Amino acid sequence: MIPKIIPPLTGLSVLVTRPAAQTEPLCAHIERLGGIAVRFPTILIEPQSAPPAEPCDLVVFASVNAVALGHHLLAPNPTMKIAAIGRATAAALKEVGLQVDYVPDAGFTSEALLAHPDLQLRAGMRVLIVRGEGGRTLMQTEFAARGLHVETREVYRRVRPQVDPAVRDALEMQWSEDGVDVVTLTSVSTLDHLREMLSERGRALLERTPVLVVSARIAAAARAAGLKGDILLAPAADDASIVGTLALWHSRARA
Repeated sequence: MIPKIIPPLTGLSVLVTRPAAQTEPLCAHIERLGGIAVRFPTILIEPQSAPPAEPCDLVVFASVNAVALGHHLLAPNPTMKIAAIGRATAAALKEVGLQVDYVPDAGFTSEALLAHPDLQLRAGMRVLIVRGEGGRTLMQTEFAARGLHVETREVYRRVRPQVDPAVRDALEMQWSEDGVDVVTLTSVSTLDHLREMLSERGRALLERTPVLVVSARIAAAARAAGLKGDILLAPAADDASIVGTLALWHSRARA
């Protein structure tokens, strides 16, 4: 008899906290592999107006949202290079028809991009960073220190959505009945907003529930916020990395 193949996420319930517009692809991936996706967006992306950019030598897109809301700002320049922080951002650039010249092999941080072996930085280069409001300034500082002329365009801001108390209470009831096995946290803002949106009961549940994070910085923030459950560190923020990390952890837990 041929043994029945059990999907790798069978029975695993995952609280997905991404912005609503970015939730479905990850949820569908989880569900295809036998998991249960619990949708609870904790980030609302609000577009910000920004002026068009002057021609530049290098453009850095800091996120998928930066691509969606800022790719139209670029001025034509046949020699311009484009960098993406992370594979998901690189994929978004390709979808809008832009060639990606630099993307970190591992990780999706400013540090990972700055360490890219092919990234050529020369004093006097004009660099544009497209990002969200309040993003990290490490790249801007590092580029300026190397003599580059740096501009930024902040094309969106992350805000906490309003939560219907009935929706929150239903989630917390489901959670208290073992209806959430792991929580995804793809940014520090996601963590902060989730804690603010939950009641005291929900925050107590979060404290002891395993969480999946996509950077050491988010892991540190989770511990600082008092979370005591397992922390799963995915190598990147794209769907495949998140689902792969969940599958590996779930298989070990079942074993």
